[in-house]
Amino acid sequence: MPLIAKPPSQRLVDIVGALGGSWSGYSAMCRCPAHADATPSLSLRQGNHDILVHCFAGCDPADVLRELASVVPGKKYVFPDGPARPFDSTAIARNLWSQGRELANTWGEAYCRYRGIVGRHDDLRYLARCPKGRKPNTVFEPALLVGVRDGRDIKAVQRIFLKPEGQGYRSKLMIGNPQAASWQGQRPVKILALAEGFESAARFAELHGIPTWSSLGAERLDLVRLPDRIEELIIAEDNDPEGRRASLKAAQTHARDGLTIRRMGPPSGYTDWAAVPGPN
Repeated sequence: MPLIAKPPSQRLVDIVGALGGSWSGYSAMCRCPAHADATPSLSLRQGNHDILVHCFAGCDPADVLRELASVVPGKKYVFPDGPARPFDSTAIARNLWSQGRELANTWGEAYCRYRGIVGRHDDLRYLARCPKGRKPNTVFEPALLVGVRDGRDIKAVQRIFLKPEGQGYRSKLMIGNPQAASWQGQRPVKILALAEGFESAARFAELHGIPTWSSLGAERLDLVRLPDRIEELIIAEDNDPEGRRASLKAAQTHARDGLTIRRMGPPSGYTDWAAVPGPN
């Protein structure tokens, strides 16, 4: 029997309105209240008896429902009339990626130098006029584009909006649905390292000569799809409680026969691998 989408209850409509979410048919995308969500990653729709939730960043449904229960809309919202136009954030991410150019002689290259990233890494592009914000308040700013892949397919793009001349960044925003995808700076053979941020992954790769991927967030370390062929996984964890918890969870999730898993934090005094000085 095919699944039939159910019209949203007034409670669901009010929650989506309070969270500033957007509708596509009877489904909505919102910023997840269970984690610091810069880009909407929470899917909401109506179930038989309750709201059905799925956080693409990996939050536990029970945690999400608990946070939703505390949402106080403040007013009664109206479900949008008329047919909804499907919102395909992955298609938008791929279109944005196609507009990017190579880093050479751009603020994107300058940002990498500023962060001490000197090696060659795949899936980095630059876009001088990258859209930021929703219409009609969209602005266009220079950004480094970090491609987020699952296999060969771009699933999302992290936009790192840059300060003038690439001397730091203003904000980082993800567009698309990364799910099990990751930034894959280099292709592994038998050994792969996995870090939280792209900068940490690039630095770890340069320090240790090991292909290193980035999950783009602590809460996503255990979600990344790993190549079946690897025989050793090194989790290049951040040196803070959240980083260590996420690393432990990832080690438990990725455990399988034939795969050796090690956890490596940065040297004492550094919060993450991105802060560690690069090789001379």
